[in-house]
Amino acid sequence: MYIVYYDSGTTNTRAYLIKDGRIAGRLERQVGARNSALMQDNAVLVRELRDMFDALLEDAHIYNEEVAHIYLSGMISSPSGLVEVEHLPVPVDWKKLRNSIVCHEEERFFQRMLEIIPGIKTVPYDAQVVPETADRVNMMRGEEIEVFGVLRGNPVLEQGRGVLILPGSHTQAVLLEDGCIKDISSNITGELFKAVVSETILGASVAGEEEWEIDEEMVCLGANNAHIHGFNRALYILRILDLFTEATLNQRRSYLEGVLNTGVMDAVMEAFGLKGMVNPAGQGRCPVISLAVAGDRIQQTIYHGLCRKVYPGFHMIAVCPDKDMPFSVSGLLRILGNADMEG
Repeated sequence: MYIVYYDSGTTNTRAYLIKDGRIAGRLERQVGARNSALMQDNAVLVRELRDMFDALLEDAHIYNEEVAHIYLSGMISSPSGLVEVEHLPVPVDWKKLRNSIVCHEEERFFQRMLEIIPGIKTVPYDAQVVPETADRVNMMRGEEIEVFGVLRGNPVLEQGRGVLILPGSHTQAVLLEDGCIKDISSNITGELFKAVVSETILGASVAGEEEWEIDEEMVCLGANNAHIHGFNRALYILRILDLFTEATLNQRRSYLEGVLNTGVMDAVMEAFGLKGMVNPAGQGRCPVISLAVAGDRIQQTIYHGLCRKVYPGFHMIAVCPDKDMPFSVSGLLRILGNADMEG
């Protein structure tokens, strides 16, 4: 038997056909919760999910009856997705996530049971959030699956205490203790980068066709300037680098990455209570805590520079994505509890 898994975000959805713990087929389409939000109806989203389902089965020459389960995660569980499923409060391990899967009978397009994996958050179910306590709320939908996929492929990260960073439009950082998600820090990064380069005069300072190569020294300069001068002034210095110095395009890009990503690191230390344990450079010796970064070469180089010079209390571990087994699929297999399951 087979299973089908949808990893559905705001604007994109990936669908996988899985057999015996291996990917037998995959599709990706530009459809997500945003479509439902704009249309005020999720029919366009669910119809596209069904079309992807049929395409996967047709390509594999199998029938509906041969698919034992259909799992979904990500923004599909949001109010603009298929059906809203409340976030699970931390702490969350893979067993708790598996036991919290919600079954939904979808009658319009699938005419069968769909199994939805909830997201997670940092406040209890009944918590009353007011403006003064909003800073305590962090949440994710979909990335929690990736976390357990990273752990499945890197068992050393399941031992003891450490931090895992998942870079993206919204960079998610999680505090791990013996393989359990204990806390989250949610940060806007990729979208902020896009806004800065597309909607401000600073875009001209980082525009160009040159292939990206990260300069760790400039990453650290951006981080240090953000600490000394504040975020706004540090950003403006990017313009000064362009107009009055011989800084190269890649050096200017690296500087901007340092300004933006040091905010993630500062938020991690504050949210996870690490300020007394892990201090920025120049503020005394401290114990070393592992920091795993599950991203591409550019992201790993950025955080390597930050850990080496600005946050030496962190020991960075590079976690490389596997194009043949995405973190999300690996995480699903871990959550289901049997990497070799047939569905």
